[in-house]
Amino acid sequence: MYDPPPERPSESDCCGNGCVECVFDVYDRECARWRRRRLGAGEGDRLRRDLLSATKHMPYRIVSARPLADDVHAYKFAATPAAVGRLPIAYTQHVNVRLADGLGRPYTPVALGDDDCSFDVLVKAYPGGRFTGRLLEMSADDVVSVRGPVGGVQYDGYDSIVMFAGGTGVAAFVGLIGSVLDDDKCETLLRLHYSCKTLDGVLMRKELAGYAAYWNCAVHLYLTREHDWSQCSESFWYNENITEGRITQDCMTKIIDKQQNLRTLWLICGNDEFNQYVFNSLVNYNIQRDNIQLLNNTTKDFKVS
Repeated sequence: MYDPPPERPSESDCCGNGCVECVFDVYDRECARWRRRRLGAGEGDRLRRDLLSATKHMPYRIVSARPLADDVHAYKFAATPAAVGRLPIAYTQHVNVRLADGLGRPYTPVALGDDDCSFDVLVKAYPGGRFTGRLLEMSADDVVSVRGPVGGVQYDGYDSIVMFAGGTGVAAFVGLIGSVLDDDKCETLLRLHYSCKTLDGVLMRKELAGYAAYWNCAVHLYLTREHDWSQCSESFWYNENITEGRITQDCMTKIIDKQQNLRTLWLICGNDEFNQYVFNSLVNYNIQRDNIQLLNNTTKDFKVS
């Protein structure tokens, strides 16, 4: 079993800006987790905990990069030197990918390699973006630094998980849905409400279609700028439900009403405007805030309007 204790950050790792979660807070939390793991660890554990740290960046090479849409690419990163095992990342957790010049961004892995210590993320290329501009210039076998994982969602005790995704925010949910469906003993109901501009812009559509074939999973697409509705007739074969336009208040009312008799966890991941809109809608319908979680948002303080 590979399970060294977390490495203490250096004083220079703290930016001194009073972050809500300082790197030293992360270190203290990881030390507590490490102690709990040591008490409950068993033989045959293939998790390579030595290859990731929540407090230190470690080297990973680019295995591949392929376009999924005009501005979205799927990247695979693997530990370097090559290693065997599985990375200790739980779906909905995120890792920080940092380039040589110090620029870094958080990403939620959508897939994990079963035996090659790798993970996949979706990268949206923003016009003029410094980080994505540099990353897109890099090639296979170039090396980046990775720190994490941090965050994550606990869904034990819930009857249902309702997810709201905007654009690349769906990356936060793909792995979660797959892991729940892989658990034969889990009967949690899964509902994904995914807002995209067009049908061609739906990311990981085949994976989502496979998930929607399960009895306890439904995928709802909201297309805000689709002009060619003839191709949407194909949605029958993908087990999709398609709505023209955004997720309106009427839509929110119907979604919430269907969950009235279920203990539901509400998850949100998109840009700040999307997150704020869905968050407001849920709270205004008297959904308890303890049952609402936002993933990878950059809004510091959500206020109900």
